[in-house]
Amino acid sequence: MYYIGIDVGGTNLVAGLVNEKGHILDKVSHPVDKSMTAEELCHELARLAQKVCEMGAVPYEEIEAVGVGLPGLVDNDTGIVVQTPNMAFSETPFRKLFQEVWNVPVFLANDANCAAVGEYWAGAAKGCDPAVVVTLGTGIGGGLVANGKLFTGYANSGMEVGHMIIKPNGVLCGCGNRGCWEQYGSATALIRLTQAEMEKDKSSVMWELCEGDRFKVQGRTAFQGARLGDPAAKRVLSVYLQGLSIGIINLINVLQPEIICLGGGISNAEDDLLLEPLCELVKQGTFDKTRPTRLEKASLGNDAGVVGAALLCNMM
Repeated sequence: MYYIGIDVGGTNLVAGLVNEKGHILDKVSHPVDKSMTAEELCHELARLAQKVCEMGAVPYEEIEAVGVGLPGLVDNDTGIVVQTPNMAFSETPFRKLFQEVWNVPVFLANDANCAAVGEYWAGAAKGCDPAVVVTLGTGIGGGLVANGKLFTGYANSGMEVGHMIIKPNGVLCGCGNRGCWEQYGSATALIRLTQAEMEKDKSSVMWELCEGDRFKVQGRTAFQGARLGDPAAKRVLSVYLQGLSIGIINLINVLQPEIICLGGGISNAEDDLLLEPLCELVKQGTFDKTRPTRLEKASLGNDAGVVGAALLCNMM
């Protein structure tokens, strides 16, 4: 059996031809044309799906389904993309528009949910149930697979873990609330913490790492500085890991998943600077210490969204 998964990102559209084991057989990408209307973009994605099908020499009729992962709110029941940040979609009848070009079964999900399905089916969470995937990027995304099915809540917008409030009256979030987890555990939060600490410590080696320009600070800057033994960088990571751990502890205490996989750019940091100290903080804070949740790095990288999208039809 063959499936097609499409990962709709802010800069690129990626489509992959995937088999039932979750292996990508062929893949094609295309830059996002921000001038396209929602209708044009839906039609373009259908053509991209057909293209990767042709690349793999698979007849159209042998495709079981096409799955699409998008940022923002989607409703698979109705086939509507409710809203996505920085894109033309708004209450868009995505499935209907897609099927105007290619009448194939189409499944929709949030991109973080697709990453969870990908890791559950073919990545670090394979064989684990319940399984949670947390993506650490500009914000924090999350997905949950329980009893072999993707959990999305009654209105399909569940597992917005980045918007758990972990600090009342804390940092203002883009969602309008204060103290959301993504303001303390995302790459954006880490950059903000790094810049603030650099302003306090002008002797920090992190100034050299970003060529004296605080606007060149990246998520990896504090990790690089800590590797060089910089005290300011170590302070940044200490504060960041505390914030990151609180959200993970909350997820474990509420859901008790068998595994939590960390994805996104931040997860690429060396284990002794990220995963190991994070595991220790989480271990201290979880209620049930006798049967700990495994905390590991996601293994599929950027392919998780494509694989997960492709196999959505088996998970909903």
